[in-house]
Formats: sequence, structure tokens, C-alpha cells
Amino acid sequence: MKEKDREILESLIRDHEDLIGSSRVTMLAIESLIKSIQELKCRADDVRELYADLAESIKNTKPKVVPLIHVIEEFETEMQDGFGGDIDEIKKKAEKILMQQYNKVKSKVGKVIEHGMQLINDGDVIIVHTVSKDVTNMLMIAKEVFQKEFEVILLKQDFMKTGKLIKSFASAEIVTRVAPEYSLSHYVHEANKVFIGTLSVGTDMKFVAALGTANIISLCHLQQLPVYLFATTLKFSHQRISEQKIHRKEELRRQDNCDYVLITHSHDIVDMDLVDYIITENGVHTVAELERVIQSRDQ
Repeated sequence: MKEKDREILESLIRDHEDLIGSSRVTMLAIESLIKSIQELKCRADDVRELYADLAESIKNTKPKVVPLIHVIEEFETEMQDGFGGDIDEIKKKAEKILMQQYNKVKSKVGKVIEHGMQLINDGDVIIVHTVSKDVTNMLMIAKEVFQKEFEVILLKQDFMKTGKLIKSFASAEIVTRVAPEYSLSHYVHEANKVFIGTLSVGTDMKFVAALGTANIISLCHLQQLPVYLFATTLKFSHQRISEQKIHRKEELRRQDNCDYVLITHSHDIVDMDLVDYIITENGVHTVAELERVIQSRDQ
């Protein structure tokens, strides 16, 4: 794959992660892989090399999409002896394995939402920042299906992301207040919970989350406001978060006759010590139980 194509792929993945979260990006990627395999036209001997090129690019995105990497690794294990035979046999086996992986991811996401539903009570005022599709769906189901009466304080960031949440909550008739994320100190005392999502959790007790998350939950932690992190165990990486390769951009700016270089990063790296509870498909866990949760990922 050409370097320019790799950059486009990384940018596309980052944009989708910002809008729908890494679990949904993983499911979307699996669907795309299945469609690509169905439309694949090449010699059977070329399939392994074509796949290896694509897999390498997926494994090295900035930041890494850990759930998708786990899917790719499991696919490679099951396809180890599956690249033999004719092209139709290879495609049939690959599609079957990927479909099983898709259903696995979908099942885990559904269970996270089920466990999260138990944390939403009448009268809650919940701070929401990250555009996690799992958190969004959970809140909407709590309101639309179970008729729970709660309020959301939505912290405004990039409006493309915040606007999507405003529309989703409005469609579910969830009472929502929108406030700038830098004004959280004026609202933190009115809430009783914080719900956030993550892209991945490392072995070094850190996780990757949307830009601004570190500042937000630091303040909430100081105010002893419970922070709930939602993540399937597929998001638990085999590596330290320092190896995640967060995307860094340097951009030359000129403003009011002043030239400077603006340095930005695509995501935050956050200490797990700032989180009180982690919700996975296996239930609600305290941070003290994190090591056991990580070990249970493949169970």
C-alpha cells in the first residue's frame, strides 16, 4: 500500500472513531473486509500477500484500533491453513470467519449496554463528553424503552460530534443541557455520574480517549464524582498505551502578524486512577479489578 493511501486510511479511521467510536469502527471495518473479499478478483496465490499488506496498515494506524487488531489477529490464526485451495474456497472460509468475528463484537457491545443500563436511575444527572455510540445507545434505550427520567449535561467540543449527540438525545426526548467543556467547573456539582468511552486500554493502567477527556475527568475525580468507563474487553491491548502512536500534527499558523507552530494531538492519554468503574461485557468492575478483567479478555 502506498504511503499516501496509508495516510488516507488512518485519517478515515480517526474520523470514524470520533463520530461512532472504535467498536462501531471495528464492525464497519469487518463489513468492508467481507465486501472486499466478495469482490476480490485475483489468483489464489496472490491473496495472502494482498491481505498481509492491508493487515499491516490496519495494525499501525495512529492511534491503533485495538478491537480491530484483535479481530485481525484471531482471523489470521483461524486462516493459517485457509489460504490454500482455489480462490472461491479461500473467499468462502474468510467470509465465514469474519462473520463470526462480527457477531462476536456485536454480542460484546450488546452486553456492555445491558450492564450499563443498570447504572441509570431516575433523577440521575449524567455528564457525557465522548461520542461513544455504546453510551449514546444505552442512554436512548434507558429513556425510550424503560422510560427512565434523567438528565444529561453534554459537554460541547467539535460541533460535528456534539451536534450528532444533541440530535440523538433530542429524538429520544432526553433532557439535555449543552455546556462548553472548559466551563465544566460551573456544572460539575450538579451531576452525580460521568459516562465516558475509550478507544483502548493499555497494560500500563492508562487508556486512550477523546481529546479533552483527561481534563474533564480530572476535575470530576477531584470533586469525587463517580466516573464510569465503558469498554468491551476487545479494547484491552497487549501493549502499553505509550506504544499507541497517538497522531501528532504540527501546523504553521499566522494570526495578528504573529507566526507560530501549533502542535495538536488526535486523542488524550488518561490515567486509569481517575476512573472509578469499568463496564465490560462481563459486568461492572472497580479499577482494582482491572488486571483480572484484562486477563479475562479471551475467556
